[in-house]
Amino acid sequence: MSEQRLTDGLPLTPPWRAAGLPPDTPVLLAFSGGADSRALLHLLVQRQREDGFSLILAHVNHGIRGAESVRDREFCRAVAARYGLEICVLDADVPSLAAQNGRGLEEEARCVRYDFFARVMQERNIPILATAHHADDQLETVLFHLARGSGLRGLCGIVSTRPFAGGTLVRPLLSVSRCEILQYCEQNGLDYVTDSTNADGAYARNRLRSEVVPVLESLFGHPQKQVARLSAHLQEDEALLTALSEDVLQKSRNGAGLSLLSLRQAPVPLCKRALVMWLEREYGCAPESVHLNALMRLVRQETPTARISLPGDLVALAERGCLVISNTPSVAPTPYRYPLCEGECVIGESGIRILVQKAENPIKVHNLSTASYINFTVEFDIIKKGLYWRPRKEGDTLLFHGMHRKVRKLFRELGMPQRLRDILPLLCDGDGILWVPTVGCRDGFAAAQGERPMALVQIFLPERWQL
Repeated sequence: MSEQRLTDGLPLTPPWRAAGLPPDTPVLLAFSGGADSRALLHLLVQRQREDGFSLILAHVNHGIRGAESVRDREFCRAVAARYGLEICVLDADVPSLAAQNGRGLEEEARCVRYDFFARVMQERNIPILATAHHADDQLETVLFHLARGSGLRGLCGIVSTRPFAGGTLVRPLLSVSRCEILQYCEQNGLDYVTDSTNADGAYARNRLRSEVVPVLESLFGHPQKQVARLSAHLQEDEALLTALSEDVLQKSRNGAGLSLLSLRQAPVPLCKRALVMWLEREYGCAPESVHLNALMRLVRQETPTARISLPGDLVALAERGCLVISNTPSVAPTPYRYPLCEGECVIGESGIRILVQKAENPIKVHNLSTASYINFTVEFDIIKKGLYWRPRKEGDTLLFHGMHRKVRKLFRELGMPQRLRDILPLLCDGDGILWVPTVGCRDGFAAAQGERPMALVQIFLPERWQL
């Protein structure tokens, strides 16, 4: 299709203005060849003629859709040539990388894509990256975060500008709906490619787009616009709370830690935000709600525990009126297999000790866990049935409450410290995992059977591994 003169324009803040830079600042456009980036390219080329900035395209072939991915790559090259623009192309094998790194396809594709954009920006000294996210993307993102129980930061959705790779990422079409973009392409004769995976119901975003958004549109007309306004308001609130939390953080600093008294005097929402800022910036730690709640109990002196385990083998300690962070190196799990038998055994290099003996009062000790030990009771005779201990493996599942649940996720839901997830021994039989410490037993297995002789299984944790 040939390009025609612009008939109906779309609102566009020039990338240089959004980034607060001079009009001739170079721009890198993330170009997929879809309608969104195709429309943004057309708009930027017109703006380029007025402002004089150089424009370079970047395209990633993720290697997910076979021949269709190659088609998209060649289309993008042809469009770049038509405009006389340079295009940087990356061919990647995202499925293999995802398997290698233990990530989902979407997450791995995003990592590969943005790593490539950052590299091009740094190599070419380009301070602005423009992407074609639009109002429908914003709506889907807010709905996605809402359903996952996100906090205010997640409900803010996609921001129009943010720091990236030493420069600025800008999203000039964030206030424009997908429908408006398609109309723009049609009015201006812009050809584009379509990603067939956009119709795949296996992806959560696709189901939101095809099943949820149409219902919202039938009820509210243009939910994209309303959510865009909502996001703008929430981003203002988020900015204010961030500034106030920054003040709390700075006033609480005391050497390498934070004053517990200063944190205690701050409003709880600001205190939590200050803690997140501190952990993310200085320790690269992204705490979950279970960690923040534990930290707040420590700050308010509502718990006798003086140690809080955090992601990344970190431990928060209350020492001399301050909250401090220490590193606890993890032990790489070594394969082992120890039989469940009466007596005592020590699990590998971890130093975890397991003691099995006849139980005198099983009702009071069944599935009990403290900071230093975990108890479990089973029929005494079961120790003769070939049960054994082994470490957790990637992909392990437990039939729990009618579902096959991944042990990794069960541990995470319970707030199990990362450093313990790989070294806690799992009790297994010929059918798989029978019991997961602190979680529970496989469905259909009764741990205590009344008056029959019972065995007390105790897992003792060395001090460095204590919960």
